[in-house]
Amino acid sequence: MKNFLKEIFSGTELVGTINLISGIIMVLIWSYFSSKWWSVAFGFLAVFFLIEAIWHYILTDYLRHIHKDR
Repeated sequence: MKNFLKEIFSGTELVGTINLISGIIMVLIWSYFSSKWWSVAFGFLAVFFLIEAIWHYILTDYLRHIHKDR
């Protein structure tokens, strides 16, 4: 059971890290092409990915806190 929980946590952290890196890259693309009208899509996607990254990190910490006592 402990190995299964560790796999879930590492997977959640991995997704959060990928979302964070993707969000930062999209922010850089958006800031570079900010004068173009289509760069707004990168801005919206960047905000979405950064919020998702924060959510995954919060979820991972919460799950660790719950299962720490077991």
